[in-house]
Amino acid sequence: MYHEGGWRFVLHCFRYFFEGKKLKAFLASFGPWAAPAFIGLQAFQVVVAPIPGEVTGFVGGLFFGVIHGTLLSTVGLTGGAILSFWIARFFGSELVRRIVRKEYFDRLDAFMATHRALNITFVLFLIPGFPKDSLCYLLGLTRMRYRDIVVMNVFGRLPGTIILSMQGNAIRHGRFASFWLLLAGSLALSAGLYFGKDLVIQCFVWCRRELKGEKDNP
Repeated sequence: MYHEGGWRFVLHCFRYFFEGKKLKAFLASFGPWAAPAFIGLQAFQVVVAPIPGEVTGFVGGLFFGVIHGTLLSTVGLTGGAILSFWIARFFGSELVRRIVRKEYFDRLDAFMATHRALNITFVLFLIPGFPKDSLCYLLGLTRMRYRDIVVMNVFGRLPGTIILSMQGNAIRHGRFASFWLLLAGSLALSAGLYFGKDLVIQCFVWCRRELKGEKDNP
């Protein structure tokens, strides 16, 4: 058990993870190992989730640029998702209930019971504000394959990851007007997808049915 000084040290460390400048300095302290450290940080924030993913994604662009920041973030986020998926599959629902907040567990569990086609969960990875990290744990309790969770994380998270990397890169080069435009656009898009998520899911289901009908009736 931590003594008082130990807890203060832990809280002091976590302050780095919630402030972009301090997080950038933290990564810079790793020198040539900054990229692997960032990948590990992204994976860690998926599995343990004390760090806002928006902060780490932004710092990826701030520290590494758009292309490398997006690539490294994607590797880390996908690695964290696979680990969460494996933990749920190996240890079962009892552990998942302890990790995932009850309200998320109940909501996601009800969704999975309603939608038999797991591919629809790809849409959920596109929707900002949806608890994707918790979703990775819940998906580990299903029959979903590892390659499916990889595809969903890579392509479902990619739009948001690119936008965050672009925002960080804009600050990196002092293009503050571009940053505010990107921020305003991402907020508007996020709000539209979040409040219209039911419509997005319905459209996705309709498209899948239409494509399935075309395959059945060539």
